[in-house]
Amino acid sequence: MAGRHSHAVGVDFGTSTSLVAERKGRLPATLVPLGVGTQWFPSIAGYDDEDLLVGEDADELPSDQVIRSVKRAITRHDDAVVVAGASGPQRVAADDVIIAILAEIGRRAEAAGRPITDGHDLRLGCPAMWDGQQRSRLLSLATKAGLPVDSSTLIDEPIAAGVAWVTHRFMRYGERPKGRLLVFDMGGGTLDIAVLDIVGGEQPEISVLSALGVDQAGDALDRAVANQLTRMYAKCGVNVWDRAPEEYVDAVLLRAAKTAKERLTQVAEQQILLPRRPMGEVPVLTYHKEQLEEAFRPQMDRALAMIWAAVRAARLTERGGRSPEQLRATSPAELAQDIDYILLAGGMSRIPYVERRIGRAFPRAQVFDNAGVAADEAIVAGLADTGSYERLNLHRPGFDFVVEWEERGERRQEVLYEAYTPLYTAQQVLNGMFDLGYARHGREFPGPSQGTGVLRVRSTSGEYLSLAYVDGRGTDDRRTMDGITLKFGSSRMAFKLYCDGRVHIRDATGWDLQMRVERWPVIRGRDHAQLVLRSVEGESTVAPTAWYLSKDWAPPHSR
Repeated sequence: MAGRHSHAVGVDFGTSTSLVAERKGRLPATLVPLGVGTQWFPSIAGYDDEDLLVGEDADELPSDQVIRSVKRAITRHDDAVVVAGASGPQRVAADDVIIAILAEIGRRAEAAGRPITDGHDLRLGCPAMWDGQQRSRLLSLATKAGLPVDSSTLIDEPIAAGVAWVTHRFMRYGERPKGRLLVFDMGGGTLDIAVLDIVGGEQPEISVLSALGVDQAGDALDRAVANQLTRMYAKCGVNVWDRAPEEYVDAVLLRAAKTAKERLTQVAEQQILLPRRPMGEVPVLTYHKEQLEEAFRPQMDRALAMIWAAVRAARLTERGGRSPEQLRATSPAELAQDIDYILLAGGMSRIPYVERRIGRAFPRAQVFDNAGVAADEAIVAGLADTGSYERLNLHRPGFDFVVEWEERGERRQEVLYEAYTPLYTAQQVLNGMFDLGYARHGREFPGPSQGTGVLRVRSTSGEYLSLAYVDGRGTDDRRTMDGITLKFGSSRMAFKLYCDGRVHIRDATGWDLQMRVERWPVIRGRDHAQLVLRSVEGESTVAPTAWYLSKDWAPPHSR
């Protein structure tokens, strides 16, 4: 399906490297050469005296003066990063560094003859785990860097990879994939896992059933390998931490670990050489692929636990419902039957150990390590897709629920639910909690202590949506309204969004309204003018059971 334009550009601002791709019409996406001799641009920066350098220029600085993985500052809500200075470590504004990197990406794309302008669809990727505040921060920084972004620009990275895969299977092979696709996106800073329901073809429809993420990926493996190297030097009788300032040694070890990790995707062993200045004579180590897998094993164990949590969470979207006990009782072998396809995305997925572990866990699924491009290019290829995004449904609302009321002749407003706020955390699913959703009740419910107000829905561009309410007896009996009237003034007030699209509202009078959205649609301003809500009164639930307690693989029962 064509988008607003037949020309799209995707920007993948990555933790370690950044990519830009463009696509015209139905032609395959092509990468824009950004680096010096490479398609990618290093997402690093550093200070040379007072000058902020980015990319390859920063990579020439001493290791302890280089700022790496600055994107994680957004993930962690950090305002500053630490870099070595003449008088010791200094705190540097993370936003300034991110703006500099994004601006350089724009300059290099223009120098390559592919300017990032308003003449096409521009999409920028972000981790699926990011909430509305993190997304707004990236958009603000991209605007300051000169990129023409708006509220419709951001796309979840694993979703973009899934779009690239669906488009590639249709365009290259004429396939129309149908079923559930598990996207395993492990980059430098985050691990994102998404379960997508796919109806492929020329006009594919993609529904996101679940998405979980953690702030642990390639950087965490670098740290584990660096710790291994420290122990290997110690066995040789060398304490590397005595050879130079701690910040310098740490940076050098992490750089050596990252290089070894990348090389061992192609070779069986890698020599580790540390700089003689100021480290002095240090033995040359030989680091093997088996050692890398040993360092990686605990992290992959946690990643597989996240995968099972994501597949379980996908079942929360199913109508008819499963009790929390039944969901806890579902074994990995049964969960594996839910997945038809697996796509490995992100630079870390190039490590063969990843495919072996995931392939073993899902013996019936088809595993793909490319979407017409390499695993670490799948996200940017999907961001540059000229279609597919009009028929995209999310697992959580990408719009605000707001409460409005009149007070002393003035209109007041508070946000009840902010767009993209997660309905649950990864830990809640890992712990076996399945009555999940976003809730505000009692004193947490915004608004005055008495009076009447209205609940409305607002797109991220600031425009309000009309609500179409269907009472469940058929599409002919439909009411269209601007909002839902509420009576304020009681601890009985409640609002909850459930994972299966149910919306529960109760006001101060005890009046209850229960509705459902089939899938949370992508709403981009006036392109989608209406949100359709259907009555769910009378829907049955599944009776709870307790036999899962005897299973040693069942998540713990949370009460």
